[in-house]
Amino acid sequence: MPPLTPAFLSFFLFAGASLFLAGESRADDGVMLDSIMAVVNHHSITKSEVDRELKPTFEKIHATYQGPAYLQLVASLEYNVMMKKINERLELEEADRLGLSVTDDEVDHAIDDIMQKNNIQERWQLKNALASQGLTFHQYRKKLKKQLTVMKLVNQEVRSTVVISPDEVRDYFLKHRDDYRLPSHVSLADIFLALPDNPTPAQVAQVRKKGEHILRQISRGDDFEMLAGSESQGPNAESGGVLGNLTKDQLLPELIGPAFSVPVGKTSGLIQTGRGIYIIKVLSREAQPYQKFDDIKQTILNTLTKKTTEKRLRLWLEKLRAHSYVAIYARRENGTGSSTGAVIPQ
Repeated sequence: MPPLTPAFLSFFLFAGASLFLAGESRADDGVMLDSIMAVVNHHSITKSEVDRELKPTFEKIHATYQGPAYLQLVASLEYNVMMKKINERLELEEADRLGLSVTDDEVDHAIDDIMQKNNIQERWQLKNALASQGLTFHQYRKKLKKQLTVMKLVNQEVRSTVVISPDEVRDYFLKHRDDYRLPSHVSLADIFLALPDNPTPAQVAQVRKKGEHILRQISRGDDFEMLAGSESQGPNAESGGVLGNLTKDQLLPELIGPAFSVPVGKTSGLIQTGRGIYIIKVLSREAQPYQKFDDIKQTILNTLTKKTTEKRLRLWLEKLRAHSYVAIYARRENGTGSSTGAVIPQ
């Protein structure tokens, strides 16, 4: 069974910034118990909570990074997870205030859907996959329930407010047309004369002599398609040698130059390759044509919806923070200096 992707373990994650060291709680004998990274209203986010989530990642990066580089990367990862947890806590409290929740049946349905998408047939396979990433099935259900609750909240409070009109889609297309160009392409027909493996000079000369005879027939006005049908040894001979629309990366290197320099409607000379000798006719050519609006309007709609949703989500989260008490005690180490955490009062 293939390893689970990050998308498998998370439906909806919000990116933020990140953490390092915070206020430490110690027992009377001086032994450190934990560090509080941040407080959201009446809920604290601790270093042990963050590191427990990052443990599989720490194990992977420790094999590559050592010393200060490892500590710096750990600090950045911790800070990012802390900020994500701040957002999650704000969202869960808002969901609770609005009376939004996720049932056990919804969680089961989501798990079944995840298993199907990851080609997992049995629950024990899922549990084994989770165990390999340091998660129990109970922990996974708990995480997934939180993420589904956040999804439901964001869908109701943010996504449902995003409506992109057809005019906005068309305006975006017109302003960004250069982003929707296709690679240059050329339509060709060919006459192919095969060479034997490791041909001798005499064998090459014999095939070239036949090719020169075909070129003389073309120059006197004989039909290219008819000659391709009778003389070509290529797979498209029966269709008059027509190859269809091709981009540069679909052509043999020896054919690229002639294909994009021979005038449309004209024929090349003999082009020798490792496979054999070609004569090509350029049927049409277009340099970086634009994609048709009807072919990409759904893609543009998706792009605009995503951008607008992300913008409104940031503003919505800022509004949640403005009406909450968020205290960040962590220090962020970024390699160019450090910044202390800020306290955002209600």
